[in-house]
Amino acid sequence: MRNRYVVTTGLATLSLLALVACTTPGSGDGGDGGGTDPDVPEGSTGGIVECIDGTWNLDGQHNADQIQALMLENGTPVTSTETSGTVRLIVDGSTMTYVSDISYVMTAALDGGLEMIVSQLQAGESSGSWSAEGDEIVFADWVNGITVTTSVTIGGATSSTPIEIPADTGGGVAMEVVCDGDTLSTHPLESPFTNLWTRAD
Repeated sequence: MRNRYVVTTGLATLSLLALVACTTPGSGDGGDGGGTDPDVPEGSTGGIVECIDGTWNLDGQHNADQIQALMLENGTPVTSTETSGTVRLIVDGSTMTYVSDISYVMTAALDGGLEMIVSQLQAGESSGSWSAEGDEIVFADWVNGITVTTSVTIGGATSSTPIEIPADTGGGVAMEVVCDGDTLSTHPLESPFTNLWTRAD
């Protein structure tokens, strides 16, 4: 069953690398998620609720490829962007949990023969309660427990930078969600990235 919704959700993409704007689950200004899909009957909620229930695995390399494409478009001479680790989205009744243990490594060729390596670890867990209201999924009490640590190495010298994310990030951001059986995509409307997920159970 294919369900497409524009929703207000606490699950945004945990964007990658310090060089790209970071949006974590539950972050944002609590937008109203406006807009409806003509394929979804007015007031219908059952389809998306049933479809997204379960455990989902993120395609991390797909995100890495999107980041590399964006960096190249912006003029950064990235030669590779790789990922390792996992991100799981667990939807269980009225609770959604985002569990991250994933690393990204981006390599760029700089002037003068120097190489820059940017590494980022995103580790921890965020969760909140959610419910369907008409054509929206709304979140409450989203609590972030994700720690993001970035290191940059240029010419053998390394510096490390933690990224502070508020612990209680509240309501969420507007996001397009498409669920089709064992595949799921999530796209925060203000983000250049789309997350792809496959069902784990």
